[in-house]
Amino acid sequence: MLSTILYIALTQAAPTANVDAPHGTLTFTVSDYDGMPMPAKLSFTDVEGDKSDLFPNADADRTKLAVRFHAIYTLDGEGSVTVPVGKWIVYASHGIEWSLDHTTITVEENGEYSWDAKLVHEIDTTDWVSGDFHLHTLTHSGHGDSNMNERIISLIGENVEFAVATDHNHNTDYQPTIDSLKANEHITAVVGNEVSSPYGHLNAFPLDANAKVVNQKLEAPELFALIRAEKNPYGVTPIIQINHPRWGNIDYFGTRGLDPITGESDDSRWSWDFDSIEVLNENPGWGFNDAEITDKKIGSSKHSVLRDWYNMLNAGRHIAAVGNSDSHTVSKNIAGIPRNYVHIGSDDPSSIDPAKVADAIRTGRMSTTTGPFLRMTANGHPMGSTISVQDPSLDIHLDVQAASWIDLDKVRIIQNGDEVASVDFIKEQQAWCKGMEQSHYRPRIRIPIPRDCWIVAIAQGDEPMTPFVMHDDRDVLPLAIANPIYIDADGDGKYTPPREWANNIIATGDLDSIVMTFDEVNPTEQSLLVMASATNPELAKKMILLGLSSNERIVRLAATKAAYQIKNTELLPILANTIDRPDSDRYLAFSAWMAIDETDGDFGRNILRRYTDRFGWDTTKRYAKERSLNLPGKFITEWEVAGYFALANDADRLSNLEHQKQLPEPNIMSLVVPKTIDGKLLEWKTNQSDKHGFLNLSLGDTTENTIAYARCWLWSPDQRAIDFTIGSDDACRMWVGEELVFHDASWHGARKDNTFGSCTVQKGWNPVLFKVLNGLDGMGLYFRVLDSEITSTSSAPQNK
Repeated sequence: MLSTILYIALTQAAPTANVDAPHGTLTFTVSDYDGMPMPAKLSFTDVEGDKSDLFPNADADRTKLAVRFHAIYTLDGEGSVTVPVGKWIVYASHGIEWSLDHTTITVEENGEYSWDAKLVHEIDTTDWVSGDFHLHTLTHSGHGDSNMNERIISLIGENVEFAVATDHNHNTDYQPTIDSLKANEHITAVVGNEVSSPYGHLNAFPLDANAKVVNQKLEAPELFALIRAEKNPYGVTPIIQINHPRWGNIDYFGTRGLDPITGESDDSRWSWDFDSIEVLNENPGWGFNDAEITDKKIGSSKHSVLRDWYNMLNAGRHIAAVGNSDSHTVSKNIAGIPRNYVHIGSDDPSSIDPAKVADAIRTGRMSTTTGPFLRMTANGHPMGSTISVQDPSLDIHLDVQAASWIDLDKVRIIQNGDEVASVDFIKEQQAWCKGMEQSHYRPRIRIPIPRDCWIVAIAQGDEPMTPFVMHDDRDVLPLAIANPIYIDADGDGKYTPPREWANNIIATGDLDSIVMTFDEVNPTEQSLLVMASATNPELAKKMILLGLSSNERIVRLAATKAAYQIKNTELLPILANTIDRPDSDRYLAFSAWMAIDETDGDFGRNILRRYTDRFGWDTTKRYAKERSLNLPGKFITEWEVAGYFALANDADRLSNLEHQKQLPEPNIMSLVVPKTIDGKLLEWKTNQSDKHGFLNLSLGDTTENTIAYARCWLWSPDQRAIDFTIGSDDACRMWVGEELVFHDASWHGARKDNTFGSCTVQKGWNPVLFKVLNGLDGMGLYFRVLDSEITSTSSAPQNK
């Protein structure tokens, strides 16, 4: 008898579909080829590939199923589900190590259907275990949609063997849930915490479920030290993993000043005391692609965490690359993709030793993946090893496997940050179908090793993993990264990191020899030489000119950074040319502009317009957290304010910005007739911005859903075009004299330099009027004129 019955009218189990709509019933069994029922995921799409909300009843059977939208995770592989009328393709899966099965059913009202799905374990992971080190629940994180039972059922359905519970600022323990579900044979879990600080998120594990949660408001040096001192049942020092390091405003690397070019931070609040970083985050693998140059969707990403990792390896820091799902949901961003494979010498999911997992992370005996299972050895030594060689070449042995539904096109070998070799794979069949076999390639590659180096392998496929893995924001592509092997190639008995090598070359001071070496090495090594040269200004000038003339982006970035450091005015023209070069991307041009501005502020401010015209103001602001824009001019601080006027009762309140006028706008400069919300005649009152430049117009609840006016006068020595920035809460209009020069009818808070604009001012005094429309909460204005020769006053000048 089936152990999970979801639709029998007289049972207590609720149907998965909306039974008020026409539906039929599908009875299913998912089993391995020995005929044993197994945990699995069923995914439903219509014949057009659409994934609708087929199963609105998420509470169908809380002890056996995790049900959401188009997907059903089953803990024991058996059940009956109600399915809406229509033609459906149904897929059965069990994570990235197993095959897929599928069927097509045409469901008629009250029809009954059955399907026995068979899955094969296609990937051999003997002695390795798969782990997702970044997982959430709605129960303890407060957002997403997965409760505790659903989290465990979905993890087991995706064949994740080692799970780290990492709810926000909470020591979550999955073990009681695993026990209640009688699921210990499938998974091992440890207590963790996503310590969610104001400056970024990091995971700490393993922890004690009963310990006091660490204070997330502490700065990193103190916070990390306290985490290291946490006790746990396994007697190991907790792992510290930096999560989504370049994502939005929760990016530890960005908020604490990790330079994406040099790989260093001079922020006193920075700490290097961590073990791993998420190079792949969420199903799309955010962090892998360089957000400044990729044509793929980047979400809130900046720069490339992969390149940050390369910078760390070049500096001699042995930090592991990991990938995790960061899943908060059952199906929208599934658990287990990406995941990590760690070598612990056993693979029983019921008895994984967390201490061995922690050791494998610290020593780099691991790879991370969205699909392929990738391993690498060098001269027979595994990932994480440091080896000495006598031969000028290195024997690399790759072992890469991919299930029959996962595309695998190539493996690339990265040496000190650059690709030095690759192997292309050709599959006879590119689309998934019955009978396709899994991929298993074991190529050997020999590469030259002229100096000490590290090597990394990256496996990739270019066919999306749909419909089995889907994400709203971007296709999920097969991708795997093997952690490094370190090579002592010069016979001195120790490994010298690439940055140290570059410093040693530059320290010789022999320009001819340095330039010869520069011409012989790979682009990343060239960039290290250029940056190292900044310690010798005369040598640096030559190296910067070499770097800026390169066609390699990373070398030109290094040259702009070195120019920023030495501040040589002779370099200004070529730096300016870098901004205008068609092959300069937005960040390369920005870095060149910052080097100019640091060397000659007046020259740099003249470049501001060129940069903004080419890349836009939003791009200009994009990097303000990394480096101060050093904008010219000042915020206007002296004002006269008039208000407040109630909004009309229009359905679209923002329309009031244009249509609700205190006529004859904009000549309200001299108007005294209309009445305010308290029935008084309009009166101009002096006001002043705070020390940050913010003109606060809020009086609390009484100024919600109102309009206010603010005015000032600008003096110019001649007629000229000027640039300005505005940040308003909420909508705003601006007039100079009779001309409307700015209009922003949208809801938002006031932020410094939020929006860029331009206008023309006349010689002498120019009246400037602002109209600010507020919805709820705060109300106010920032206004900066980007011209140091423009002055202002709040009261009407005698000769305006």
